[in-house]
Amino acid sequence: MAMVTGLIPILRTALEATTDYNGRTMWFGFAVVRLIALYVSEIPWGKLDQDFDCGGINMTEFCRKSCFSRHFNVAVVSLWNSCYVYFIASLLIMELFTSQLRHNLTKAALKDKLSHGESALTGTWSTQLAQKDVVLDFHHQKKLLVLYLGCVLMRLVGELAFLYILLCWHLPLVSEGSISCSTELCTGPFTCLVRFPAEKRMSLYLLGSLSTALALVCLVFGLYSGCHYLILHQRQNETSV
Repeated sequence: MAMVTGLIPILRTALEATTDYNGRTMWFGFAVVRLIALYVSEIPWGKLDQDFDCGGINMTEFCRKSCFSRHFNVAVVSLWNSCYVYFIASLLIMELFTSQLRHNLTKAALKDKLSHGESALTGTWSTQLAQKDVVLDFHHQKKLLVLYLGCVLMRLVGELAFLYILLCWHLPLVSEGSISCSTELCTGPFTCLVRFPAEKRMSLYLLGSLSTALALVCLVFGLYSGCHYLILHQRQNETSV
């Protein structure tokens, strides 16, 4: 239910928005797929405390929890969710500026309409204009293109950081066999195990594969957009001059 609730505003934003730009549907599609992947991946980690078993002489529940806190000393699910919020924030930044640009274009067109003495139809005309889709052309909107490339770079950095977290922080937590534990308050050594490690590693592989795909898409799409809208357009201008 929480996943469905999270999908609704994303799909509504993608379908009902009146401003479009290159790759917009693709990025929102990735946001939906990423949310579903998070939901599936969090299932094996939902009872992490119960999946951590320890044995040994003088083992108590307090010592088990102490070993658990010592071993899982980095956040897992909350870090995944934070990285997803970071990804959504990069989408919302672009949506914010495109919405403002659409508002400016509407005001400029309205002023042009009024300057031609068509004020009697202003109300009806502005309503019709607001209902029309605005497709942004990066060939003419250079500042918006730079912002767009900045958002793509922001996503690329976020995905690379997320991959580092998955491979270097989280994967080692469930890749060990038996875990030897001894804390200051509990003299051991105790032998601990994480139950269902294969399922937990599989969830990390799923998120890592999706993050790798997103990083490659960001890299290719950013390079293509930069070459197509900046370099080629500049060469066309030089040729026409």
